[in-house]
Amino acid sequence: MAELKNSFCWSFSQAKDFAECKRRYYWNRYGFWGGWESTAPVEARTAYRLKQLRNKWSLVGDIVEATIQEQLERQMVGAPVSLAAAMARAQEALRRAWREHVSEQWRNDPKHCTCIRELYYQEIPSEASATREAWADQVRGRVETCLRNFFAHVLPRLKDVRTDEVLPVARPTQGDPEHFHVGQVKVYAIPDYAYRRGGQVHIHDWKTGMRREEHRRQLAIYGLWAQRKHEVKAEEVRLYAEYLESGESECAPYDVTVASATYELIMNSVQEMRQYLVDGDVERNEPLPKEAFAKTEDLSRCRQCNYRELCHRQFTALMSE
Repeated sequence: MAELKNSFCWSFSQAKDFAECKRRYYWNRYGFWGGWESTAPVEARTAYRLKQLRNKWSLVGDIVEATIQEQLERQMVGAPVSLAAAMARAQEALRRAWREHVSEQWRNDPKHCTCIRELYYQEIPSEASATREAWADQVRGRVETCLRNFFAHVLPRLKDVRTDEVLPVARPTQGDPEHFHVGQVKVYAIPDYAYRRGGQVHIHDWKTGMRREEHRRQLAIYGLWAQRKHEVKAEEVRLYAEYLESGESECAPYDVTVASATYELIMNSVQEMRQYLVDGDVERNEPLPKEAFAKTEDLSRCRQCNYRELCHRQFTALMSE
């Protein structure tokens, strides 16, 4: 078997990590590499395990996305779909995630078994059953709200999409995820749902949280994907952010100007990332020493980071702020 290579690539989430905390970017891109091997250094194995942590919002997003994907696939082949069945599948996924954490299966298989960040870092004390139940209720309630709104507001708009109109999107579980190239740089872009009709490509992205300006930039990257991968013009791309908690839909602007700005955003980000590589060589993709990747000075960002254990920040002070 050929040896895995940590090749240079770019994605919206990596760019966000890089902008917010260089050290988090280091752990996510380089520090974890090889950590799946039992013979890897302790730091790499720890980084690999921490990389897989999921908090309540990522748990909601993953479960809602998987449930919606299943319902759309059923609808396309004429199989029955129902909110009740979707709810049941989602609730079982939540229970499975909780069982995997409590049983600590993640210690032996962190990639495939859930470890919940709030529990791992003891943000929910083990003796505080009421706090744990409130946490579970919040997660369960968000999942149910998102699925109800999807069935009420989104699914009816997609009911006539034919199987031959749906564009294939490679998921992380299917090997190398969906991507395109900007120059020689691989750019990962994984839209939730896309189809082509009447010369236009329609791209939908499910959002389980509040509106953010950054969502438009993320959708614009999907617009570039459609142009490069499916050879459509900018004016033939339609982008939709589906805010499932509120049941609202937003059509994000996309044209030649937005496409050009998005291309420049990617190239400028790549150039900044190259400064943290030995000789700036993206082909070699060897990072500078860990210490060159500065930790953020904004401790509020540390609350949302998986790698607190490796950064040795003052957690007690951090949690009290």
